[in-house]
Order: sequence, then structure tokens, then C-alpha cells
Amino acid sequence: MKLRRFSSIAMFVFVLTGIFFAGSLAPTLTSAGEPMLPIVFVHGGAGSAAQYELQAMRWDSNNYPNLVTGIDRTSSSPTTLYPMLDAFFDEVMAETGDSQIYVVAHSFGTTMMVGYLNNSPERSARVAKYINIDGAKGLNCPGNPVPVNCMNISQTGSLGPINVNFPQFQHTQCVTAPESFAVQYKFFTGKEPKTTLVLPEPPGQVDIGGRVIFFPANTAAEGTTLQLWEVDGETGHRISAVPKKVMVIGADGEFGPINVNGKKHYEFTLIRTDVDYITHYYFQPFIRSNYLIRLLVSPVDSALVAHTPKSPDHTSFIVLRYFDYLTGAASENDTLWVTTNSPAWNDDPVNPTPPTLNILSKPNIAPRTNRLGIHTADAGPDLNDPVIAPDKISTLNLIPWFYTQAFQTAVDIWMPATDPPDGTITLTNEPGKYPTLPQTMNIPNWASEGHRVLVMPNAYFQDINSWDECKKAKPSPCK
Repeated sequence: MKLRRFSSIAMFVFVLTGIFFAGSLAPTLTSAGEPMLPIVFVHGGAGSAAQYELQAMRWDSNNYPNLVTGIDRTSSSPTTLYPMLDAFFDEVMAETGDSQIYVVAHSFGTTMMVGYLNNSPERSARVAKYINIDGAKGLNCPGNPVPVNCMNISQTGSLGPINVNFPQFQHTQCVTAPESFAVQYKFFTGKEPKTTLVLPEPPGQVDIGGRVIFFPANTAAEGTTLQLWEVDGETGHRISAVPKKVMVIGADGEFGPINVNGKKHYEFTLIRTDVDYITHYYFQPFIRSNYLIRLLVSPVDSALVAHTPKSPDHTSFIVLRYFDYLTGAASENDTLWVTTNSPAWNDDPVNPTPPTLNILSKPNIAPRTNRLGIHTADAGPDLNDPVIAPDKISTLNLIPWFYTQAFQTAVDIWMPATDPPDGTITLTNEPGKYPTLPQTMNIPNWASEGHRVLVMPNAYFQDINSWDECKKAKPSPCK
């Protein structure tokens, strides 16, 4: 494990003659007398450390002076998982100089952490406090021989004596919502956070990094080539003929840190020798340093790829957000508008470019059932058969197979494409919980035959989304 980046300006690890020394420093204490220990996130099924990247940035926005990170576990069997957790936790403590850590676990990750904490005194002793999010339940906190100080955050239910319920949230929102961060912060530090915003940093001071991993195994995509391009935010197209950065992914899957500008837009491109397509990743501007980015890769034999209709005439993309998409209720439904501009198709008399459409117009697309990834494709007349040629018709109906996959759903929509792309696809998300805070992203109309595209909007919604906006706020939270 490489040295993971630390939050804020205070560090416990010092560099001396190329060796990391923790020294004998006692942990920094909060004003409430709580030690500021490193925080490790343990994800659930089909997840990764990326589901805690938002909260890590909020910890950083509150100047938390220690490491906030997450493990990308590759097993759920205690025989292999527990030693994996041992090694990860020990390395975190070796890097920070602390003798204990705090742990946050989610979903199936809570089942594994409860088992881990109950397994042995040595394992229980590593964890000073434990937050259990929307998963395991019980009368007592886990721990061996005595319970670890714990708090439970969930939609309903309880674990131990301290429980916070958010019945209005969905499964992943229990991790990523600002209200969840506030109670996590108070439990670990003994005081309220100064902010639940992701505060922008000066644009030139933003660094990003993470891992390129196969989904859902979380193994490193070793040997792949990752490119970072600066793109025009109004079109999604690249502004230069050469990438800003080129990296060959090693055995650990890690990339970065890369310095970026918090006002600019970027595209990651992943090139592989084992498939006949290129994968493109699009984000909103990185307004704050983020070291938990996870670029998900489909294995060669991926059923997701096999079930995705492909053609030189249409775009297919996945919208992935770690804040559940919701439809089918009386209120607070998400909308996801899409508009395609393709000069080659705009005036086609038979199949003209479709009008602006709401990808989430059908109530069965994400009906309050934990949908994070929305696949879009021109599926043809038989929505159960991806082999049938696309028909250039947007029914906006559910493509059933994807809905059977954990946390995913899919919509039949025709978005005309060319190769190379000749136009722009504009996506505007109006989140049901935050309807006055829409998100707009622009991407090129890549052809699905030869290109896979992931669009990854922010999982946070706020008025302040740039350093300039933050400095103009009265009072300004940015210093």
C-alpha cells in the first residue's frame, strides 16, 4: 500500500532520509477530548472505497488532521478477509503512528466487521470506535472481550445503545448524505462539524488520485494505460490533441496524485489490449482534493458488456452516482434530462435526433430500491435480447436484465452517434431531494461500438461549487 494522502495540514508521519517515522507522538485531541484517529471505510457488496470519497472530502473540509481512507476488499470469506483487514489496518496505523483506528462500515461490510470485531481480542483492540451503517443489527455493540464503542446509522433498526435512524434515506444515502456525515463527525470527535459542505480549494491546489479496478472484484486493472484529458465543459470534447497525463497502471491499481484545476473539466480514458473498446470516464470539476476515486473496469467476460447493445450509430453510457436515484413516488423523484446534438443526424428524415427526454420518466426505473448505476442504450424491439439490432426508437422502457444486477438499472433510449463523435450529449440531473440544485454535464456522442462511457456526477448538491463562489459567500467558509 502506497502512502495514502492525509487530510488537512496536520500530519503524523514525517519523512526522514527516505523512511517514514511515526515517532512517539500522542494522538491529537479534539476540544471534546476525543483522539483524532485515522478513519477506515469498509464497503458492502458490489462496492468500493469510492462510496466514502464524499465523506472523506467533508472530513477534509473540517480540517480533520488524520488519514481518511477505505479498503477495496477482494473477498467476503472470513478466512481471507480478516487477514486482509489486519494487514490494511496495521499499515494505516504504521503510516500514521497511531495504535488504533476508527472504522465505518456499510451494508454487507457491517456483517463482516461485526464478525471481525467478535473474532479475537487482538482484532477488537485495533478499533477504538465503530460506526455501523444500514446493515447488521443487534442489542449490543460487537467486540471481544468487551464491546467496542459503536453507533448505528440506518433507515430502521438498531445495533447497540446509540442509534440514528433516517427513514427518509435510501441504502447508500445513509452513507453519503450530509446529515449522516454530521452524526458520524460528532460520534468520532465529540463535537458538531463546522460544515457539511465539500468546500472548494484554490483551483491550482487540487490533487486527485485513486485506483483502477475491475468491477465487482476490486482487483487491480494491471497493465492498462490511463490517460487524463482536459475537456471543454460546454461540449465535453478535448481541448488538446495530447493528454495532460499518461499513466501505466501497476499491480496495486493506483494512480496519482495528479494536480488538476478545480475550475476545469476532465476526461479519463482507459486503454486495454484485451478488449476492442476504449472506456471513457467523465466527472464534474474536482473542486477539492480526492484520493478515493475508483475507475471501474469491466472484465473481458463481463455480462454487463455482453448485454449492452452496440452499434456505430448510437451512444451507450452509464450514469453512476453514489446517492441513490429514485423514481415512482408521490414526491422527491429524480429527473435526468438528456439532449443529443449530432449534426450528422439532426436533419435525418427517417431517424432525426430525438428531443430532450427524461431518462427516469418511467416509475419502474428506480422505484426506491437502491439504484446507483443507470445504463442507457438503444435496445431494439425486444428489450430482453441485446443481440437484436438497435431500432433508433426511444421507448424509455426498462431494460429488464440490468435491473436484476445489484444497484443497477437500464433504460432504452436512442442517442445518435458517430465515430469519431460529431456532437454533444447534455445530461441534466434534477435531484428529487434537492430540486433547486441541478447538475449538468456534457460528453461527446461516442459510438457504442468501440467505446464504453461512464458519467460520474457528484453525490453532493450545494450552492457553492467553485473557489470563486466560496470566496464571495457572506460569510465565506473558505479561507
